[in-house]
Amino acid sequence: MSSLDHAGSPGFLPAPEALGEALLDAVALGASGAAFADARSTIDRATERIGPDERFRYRLVFFDLAIVSLGHSDVVLECAVDLLTSVIEIGETAWQEIRDSSRRGELERLAIAGDTGLELLELLAYAPDAGMRSFAISQMVSAGLRAIDAGQDGRRFERLLHGVGASAQAYRMERLRKEREGWSVASEKPETPQLPGPACEVVAIAGGHAQMRATAASLLGQHGVTVVPIPSSREAVRRERDILRSIQGCDMVLLLVRQITHSTSDQVRKAAERLSIPVIFSNAASAVAIERQLLGQTQDSTNRFR
Repeated sequence: MSSLDHAGSPGFLPAPEALGEALLDAVALGASGAAFADARSTIDRATERIGPDERFRYRLVFFDLAIVSLGHSDVVLECAVDLLTSVIEIGETAWQEIRDSSRRGELERLAIAGDTGLELLELLAYAPDAGMRSFAISQMVSAGLRAIDAGQDGRRFERLLHGVGASAQAYRMERLRKEREGWSVASEKPETPQLPGPACEVVAIAGGHAQMRATAASLLGQHGVTVVPIPSSREAVRRERDILRSIQGCDMVLLLVRQITHSTSDQVRKAAERLSIPVIFSNAASAVAIERQLLGQTQDSTNRFR
């Protein structure tokens, strides 16, 4: 029985290297798609009992195989986001492994494409390595300028740059935007459209890491949304009454299901239930994805009541 067959057995998790070999065999047999999806699902379900280092090893396997066998697809981008999420969780040693391998080039290549590419740029901007961070920030600036040239609002990119700690670039981009729009730097800033309706004035974000929650607060602030951060117990242990106090007055709780421990998730859900606050479950791994989901969520709600 192969590692993939065992992977479907309750409680069994093949070692990352063994899983990688089994997936390569599936690629050779032309059955990579289904096998890959099953393997990812198995590891995702077991994430609570896998330590950060082992989770990182699994995500390295998935990313490497996705690049080799799946080409440029949504699954490859998902694997890239998952990998960088694990890298951020571990820190310097994981970043070094990315930097010193061909994976850095692959991630940077993927980050130059589309809206998910912007999500990858955000995650790369959290890197302690100056070269990787500089690449991500310069690409954010380029994407923002392209948006302005296309007649789109570039302030989203300015907020993102502020959120990842690149305020100097954000201010330079603001000056360029105003010059291209034909109004002086001293001119009054036009009002930024806010999320429709009062239901999203204060949102608690539970899970994720501190940098991402801070960036989300910066991005959502332009829509008139205040963020209340709730770290997972991996980052800080909190009592249920503390969480209850934190979310009191919130209009919504966004629960980042892939970046939070079960214990914190249960505490947040129970607290929200006691206060009758709606809970939105999210797979988002970046502030860009959180903004996209909340905008879509609010727009859907607005449309339903029209």
